[in-house]
Amino acid sequence: MGDALPYVITIGIIAIAVAIGIIIGRKNNKKFEQGIAKKRNYDFYTQSNTFKTVVPDLATFLTALDRNTLQAEGVYMTQDAANDRLIFRNAQNTMTATLSSIGEGGDGIHLFLFKVNNWKERNGSIELSARMASNIALTAVEKAFLTLDFNAVVERVYMTGLKTKSSLL
Repeated sequence: MGDALPYVITIGIIAIAVAIGIIIGRKNNKKFEQGIAKKRNYDFYTQSNTFKTVVPDLATFLTALDRNTLQAEGVYMTQDAANDRLIFRNAQNTMTATLSSIGEGGDGIHLFLFKVNNWKERNGSIELSARMASNIALTAVEKAFLTLDFNAVVERVYMTGLKTKSSLL
């Protein structure tokens, strides 16, 4: 029995890890089903999102932002009025994202930039809490713009100069 103990412990640890993975997967799927987050490309957090909309300013945008859902999901928003931007941060402090007013595009169209600025990595990949919080914040921003302007358009561009790892080693 003494020789089998390390194997029993290893199998127990693997079983616990699989159970935790299943629980997290179910929670995330529930968020997708409820529209709190969207299924996105694996590396969506490396994209900048420029919203083209008739929404004139962040004050108007805030009237449509569902802050209650954000807060319930552990994503907190603060306003940086001096820099005309909103800052999103998760409770674990593993990510920050910003939504900034970046000017006008002509013909009454205003431009806003959403991007994930910082995220915590583990083993060369963004932490799950940072990935989900980023997704929840972006989904809330998209919904708010579409609530105010059904014709709002988003342009997603990969940010250049980012160094991310894709291996587990």
